[in-house]
Amino acid sequence: MANIDGQFTRPRWAPVLEGSAVAAFFVLASSLLVGVARAADTPERIALLLAAALAGYLAADFLSGCAHWFCDTFFDEQTPLLGPLLIAPFREHHHDPLAITRHGFLELNGNSALVLLPVLAATWLWSSPAGSAALFLHGMVTAGGLALFATNQFHRWAHEPQPPAVARWLQQRGWILAPEQHARHHRPPHAGAYCITAGWMNAPLDRLRFFPRCERMLRALRSRVSGTGFQPVHVPDGTLPKIPKRAG
Repeated sequence: MANIDGQFTRPRWAPVLEGSAVAAFFVLASSLLVGVARAADTPERIALLLAAALAGYLAADFLSGCAHWFCDTFFDEQTPLLGPLLIAPFREHHHDPLAITRHGFLELNGNSALVLLPVLAATWLWSSPAGSAALFLHGMVTAGGLALFATNQFHRWAHEPQPPAVARWLQQRGWILAPEQHARHHRPPHAGAYCITAGWMNAPLDRLRFFPRCERMLRALRSRVSGTGFQPVHVPDGTLPKIPKRAG
């Protein structure tokens, strides 16, 4: 809900839910990591696992863009469960790009863990990395899950004026989201560069106008998921603060 200043206040139950989700995520992710490490027992299977990890990282970048676009475009902060955990943080960071740098660990990563738990649990419960196809699936899910869990941290570093040295090193080599690339999302019309894990998928998706086409398709289907319907969020030009430039 919103306080008297119009700022969104997190519900008291959120830290408990987020903490439980993060703990469960680390247990499942560790189990999956141990499983794929043990199954990669030949050079061929190691190469297959590396390919799966790359595929998982690309998938994570794409899915981060889908989640970002969805939370920027649909529902609102008052939507039950989704509003306080997912919608509010994305909307807040548009009005105050440095807000994400003030979030604690659970607030920053708890919602990601909550969304990822069903996928990791299903992979752990209903298959094993014995065969080649299963190893690829486990490797892709594990790498993608870890990347998606870290996405909000990468996003935070892209907003921080002085991130840790290791973060800047990774940004400069394009392995995680760089502030120069993410700044495109904060410029009018704020309708592109949604992917926030590494940003690798932004160029092809923006060239294809993937997200505007998805929005038009949903409008054409006359879909309705909330009392306000599918109403995209468009912030007027010039109202968003710029991401601060870094010293050096």
